[in-house]
Amino acid sequence: MDRSESEKDLAALEHMRRARMNFGVRICEASVTRDDSILEDLRLESMFEFTEFYFAIRVMGFTEPDDIAILARMHNQRIVDLEKNPAAMRQRRLTKERILKGMFTADTLPQLESCWREAPGALDQSNLARLLLPQMSSETTRKLVVASTAAGFLNRRETVFGTMVVVSTGVMEDVFGQCMREMRNAVSQL
Repeated sequence: MDRSESEKDLAALEHMRRARMNFGVRICEASVTRDDSILEDLRLESMFEFTEFYFAIRVMGFTEPDDIAILARMHNQRIVDLEKNPAAMRQRRLTKERILKGMFTADTLPQLESCWREAPGALDQSNLARLLLPQMSSETTRKLVVASTAAGFLNRRETVFGTMVVVSTGVMEDVFGQCMREMRNAVSQL
């Protein structure tokens, strides 16, 4: 490989790292709370992936009641693909039984669809954890939901059935998009 190409690759990697670092700073700046424990949770590496999920939903234009079926199919296919790749599962420290719990089945899909159809973008917290299972534990998802709610990035409400429903306010997606755009522009200059 040409040395100049390798140097550009290294510079691109540096821009990627900077984008993640900038995200951590900016997401805390965008928070409506200055509570240290909340800001500490917002700085977790998994907050980047949490926000990436919401950003992807926005970019894909999932705003209609039936879009949740598309998202569920995409998620289930991702689980199947991951389950067929033992090396990827080991890298993420996932067991086969844990990854298969992430599938939307005839038992879990109706709740996901009902919640979204009632208010497109709304997800039951347990289903959000299922969607994020390849990236993080359900406890990490819960922790980020709590922090993001306190920061003003999510609205969270309890239903009459005792479940928690969360809806993004759009703030974290804006921050994520700004960081990605800056990185993309910087890399295009290489």
